[in-house]
Order: sequence, then C-alpha cells, then structure tokens
Amino acid sequence: MNSSFYKYLLKYYFFCVFFLFLLRILFLFSYHSISFQSTWGDLFLSFLIGFIIDSSVTSVLIFICLLISLTTLIFKFNNQISFFRLSLFFSAFIFFINIIDIFYFGQFGVRLNQYALQEYQSPGTVLPMIYNEYPVTWIMLLFAIFFSLFFFLCRKYFRKQLLFEKANSYKWIPISFLTFFTLSFLYYDGPFWKLTSFSSSSLLNQMSSNGVYTFIKSISQNVVYQNTLTVFPEIADSTAIRSVQKILLHNDEVMLSDIFPTQRKFKSPSVQLKKNIVIIICESFSASKTGVLGGNKISPQFDKWSSKGTLFTHCYSNGPRTHFGLTSVVAGFPSIIGSSLIRKKGLNEFNTIGNILKDEGYATKFFYGGDANFDDMLLFMQQGGFTQTYDLDDFKNYRYKNAMGVCDEDLFDKAYTEIFKQTNYPKLSVILTVSNHAPHSVPDYFLKTNPEVKSLSDKESTFYYADYALGKFLGQCSKNAQFNNTLFLILADHGEVYGLNDQSYKVYHIPALVLNSSRGVGNYDSVCSQMDFASTLINEIGYDGSYHFIGQNLFSPDFRPFAISRNTETALAYHYKNKVFFTDLQYGGDSYYYLDSLSYPAIKFEPSVAERIETQNFLKQYLQGISLIYRDGLYQYKGSH
Repeated sequence: MNSSFYKYLLKYYFFCVFFLFLLRILFLFSYHSISFQSTWGDLFLSFLIGFIIDSSVTSVLIFICLLISLTTLIFKFNNQISFFRLSLFFSAFIFFINIIDIFYFGQFGVRLNQYALQEYQSPGTVLPMIYNEYPVTWIMLLFAIFFSLFFFLCRKYFRKQLLFEKANSYKWIPISFLTFFTLSFLYYDGPFWKLTSFSSSSLLNQMSSNGVYTFIKSISQNVVYQNTLTVFPEIADSTAIRSVQKILLHNDEVMLSDIFPTQRKFKSPSVQLKKNIVIIICESFSASKTGVLGGNKISPQFDKWSSKGTLFTHCYSNGPRTHFGLTSVVAGFPSIIGSSLIRKKGLNEFNTIGNILKDEGYATKFFYGGDANFDDMLLFMQQGGFTQTYDLDDFKNYRYKNAMGVCDEDLFDKAYTEIFKQTNYPKLSVILTVSNHAPHSVPDYFLKTNPEVKSLSDKESTFYYADYALGKFLGQCSKNAQFNNTLFLILADHGEVYGLNDQSYKVYHIPALVLNSSRGVGNYDSVCSQMDFASTLINEIGYDGSYHFIGQNLFSPDFRPFAISRNTETALAYHYKNKVFFTDLQYGGDSYYYLDSLSYPAIKFEPSVAERIETQNFLKQYLQGISLIYRDGLYQYKGSH
C-alpha cells in the first residue's frame, strides 16, 4: 500500500459523502414546505451535523472494506478481494436505505429504525401492506437511477481497482485506518442523537441524521431497552397496548391511527378559546409544606392564589427528580419506565405540547434560571418544539445568584418581559424555577425585608422565598391585559426528598393549580398526576387537531382517576381511590396502605385476592404498554410532518 492508494481512499470518501449530501438535498426538497419554517442558521447546522454522521457511515464502510481486503492479502488467499467491488456493494446498501428513509419519514415522522423489523415474522401480511402504502416502484426506480449515476462516475474516476501492494511501505496501512477512524467520529463523547436534537424543527433534526446510522443504532438501542425498560414477556404486546388505550380514550375522543397507538383527537373541544399558556414548574414545591393542603403553612402566596383557580388536592409527581417531572408535564408521558427518559430517548423524536402548539402558530418559550444543559433538558425542550430558550447565560444583570443559578425573582422578571411583550400571536411558555433547591440560600435583601425568615430552617426559608417570588409574579401578571386570556398551570416537579418514615412517599404528593380554566374556582379531589395536564391544557384552548399524550383530560366526564410514581430505581407506587400499592420490580414484595387526610400512607392492610390480582395486572399491562410505545418510537402526535 502506498500514498497513491491512500489518496484514492480519500477521494472515494469525499465522493460517497457528496452523494449522501445529494440525498439529504432530496430529503429536504421532499418536505420543503415544512423545513423553511426554521431559520437559515438551523438549516446550515442540519447539513453540518449531517456531514458528521455521513462521514461516520462512510468511514466505517471504508474501514470495513480495507480490513477485509487486507485480511485476504495477509492470509494469502488465492484472490485478494478488490476494495472497489466491496465498496460498491456497501455503498449500494447505504444509498438504498437512505432512499427508503425519505418515504419512511413521511409515514412515521422519524428516520428508519428497528420498528421496520417488528413484523418480519409475518411477511405474508407485511409485504402487501408495504406495497400498498409505499411507492415501491418509484423507490426502486429512484434507487436504480441514483446508483447507476454513482456507478458510472465510479468507473470513470476509480476505474483502477487498486489492490494492496506488498512491495511498498506498510506505513500507509496504519495511517489509513487512523484517518478513517478519526473521520468516523466514533471517539465522539456522547451519542450522535444528541447532535441531532439541536432544533425545535422535527424535520431538521431528522434530516441531519442518516438512515443507516439510525437503523443500526436503533437495533443496539433496543438491546439497551431490553435491559432497562419494564417488560413482562408473559403479556402480549397487543394486550398491553389495548390496556393503555382503554384508559386514555374517553367518550369525547376518537382514535386516529393504526400506527401510533395513542394518537387521537377531541370530537368537539369543550372550549373554543385560543388562550396563552404559562406552565410554572416549581422546584421541590412539596404538598407537605403547602398550607392549603395541610402542610406546615409556609406558602401564603400559593394558598392565596389557590382560592382563585382549580386546586388539585390529590396530584402526584410521576418521579422524584426534575427531569421526571419535565417529561411528564410537558410531554404527557409518565416517567415510570426507567430513569432519565430524556437521556435515553435515542433516535426518535419525543413530541411534546411544544411541537403541537408550535404547529398551531404559538410562540414556544422555555425559561430556566440555571444551566439548561443539565440532565439534557435543553436538548429535550428544543427537539420538543420550543423555539426560544432562556437559561443562566441569558441573565446579564441579576439580583442574586448561587451555585444553581439566578434567583426566582430574576427568572420571573425575564419570563414576564418575554411572555407579554407582544400580543399579536398566542404563546406557550414553560418556566422551571430553581431557588428551592440546594444549596438552599435566599437573597440577602430578602432576609432583611422579611425577618420572619430567620426563624425558619434553610430548606423552609428557600421554600418561603420561592412562594414569595411566585406570588409576586402572578400578581404582576394579573395586572396585565392578557391575564384573563392566559391559562396558568402551577405545579411542582416533585415534592420533598425521601423520608423512610413515610414510605418515601412525600416526594410524590405535590400541589397543582390551574388559573382561568373552564372549571372555574374550587377543589379537584380526584387522584391525578403530572402526565394528565398536557391533554387538559390543549382541550382548554380549543385545540381540534391530533395529539398523542398518554395522560388524560382531567375535565373529561369519564376521567379515570389514578396515578403511578416511580423512584430512581425500580420501586413503584400506584395511587387509586384512597389507597396506595407499593411494589418493587427488581426485589419483589408489595404492600398496601390506606391514605390519611394529608394523602400519606397511614394504615397497612391486606387486600382481597381479587383486589391484589386486579392492581398487579393493571400495573403490569400499563407498564408494558408504555414501554412498547417508548421503545418503538411511536410517541408521535401525527403520522406525517
């Protein structure tokens, strides 16, 4: 092998990458009516990321072909396998997958993934379906034309089917392998899907990837899911999916898709107002410290405002950390099948209320006082349709800052300015507070003007301050002309930290309040959880399109009250009526408790055989169903983009 062969390899690399670039242009052209909703900067970034991933795919191809060809030389086979022939074979495979990918995206809203192999055991059913639903003839014709052009140019510019030459220096062998390992970006610290979650445009995110990468990666990702997701093999997939659909589908809704099992729409929205929406997720705002819910009364502002809206007295978080709450509230997906669904999201879009309302003409904004990259929140919100994001870097002037970020007053001031500065279009805003978090410090000026804080513990004082800042913000909003046309959802990401003496339960019970809803003023006493608010909010603004949330509309006449929470490991709590069922998926064992007036486990009891079977079967089928939906990338609000 000599320098001329090395140059030959580099030329072939750029040649393949150029043809993959042409396919990305074709992808863009096929969906151009959607893509130009985004900025030119995002479009450029999509192609740049696309180059990185195409480079990875092409470099791995060359790496494999080099290895095979070199192996035949080392072991002195009769005929050394030509690099040229090998590369043509693999290139054909790559181009074919990426051409299929264009049409696959139109059907599923994502790049090709392992879901394409789900029905391989039933070819008699699947093949006719593919033929009827996809333009197979056009796909084959397009591939034939595209690859013929590639082959013709290869024959012209790479007609010398060079082999390794023993007589020349072998130094070019390690140089070649090192070059294409570098260009493969396999050393990149973090999965490529993080790169492809850069935008609020689903199309640009998906366009920046490569069908071969997503297909192969999704197969390996499925192995991860098998080890980390909650799956009960004794329950048929169809049974599990139906159990989820049975719960989420109400009499005022209709299912829309055979592909996406949660996709549905309201038959007739109960409200016909296109209101603004402000979702305030308060850090660690536990019910145990909220006076109106029987806590220790250090929430005078929340207590005051709770009399002006709908207060949810038995609302539970789906998990014990912020990223659990963010996923459940914004995406309507209960974070109960494993830790960090955001980070484990992998290769498919994870649609949120932001994707839906962005397509409805809403401005979509996310505000956080700390570093939004923490726990991959920024990536999640961007791919979830939030076009404008504000975090610590956007606060040039602030009153107070600690290790977690700026204080809640600074955060709310920024949010108020951005939310209400324009009135010519509706807005969806998500505000995630940070003050009520360790290191539990409040601004010095607040201590001076509120001497009552000095008698409180550090945790109580930050809670008291967070409540103060919330009340100040709501009071400011109430004086704005847009206030009555704005839905406010105020709830916690989770409650206080675990306590062994309460069955680790206080972390789940949270306050939740909706202002300016059709429900009016009063208490809502049914059991519910964070996941139910996304469906409720879109009904409240008169949305009449498709949506996909697993949570229910809380104001539906046939709402089914229950909540499921999970710790960071494998312990689950299933809340129903005035009872809670605890179980651990890894270590086994279960227990049942009646809840007291503060919604905490009080009296342990032994259920009847029928009740035990019913609760366990319900929990298993539900977990199995949403695990399948998550694993197969079926959490989409519409089948085409």
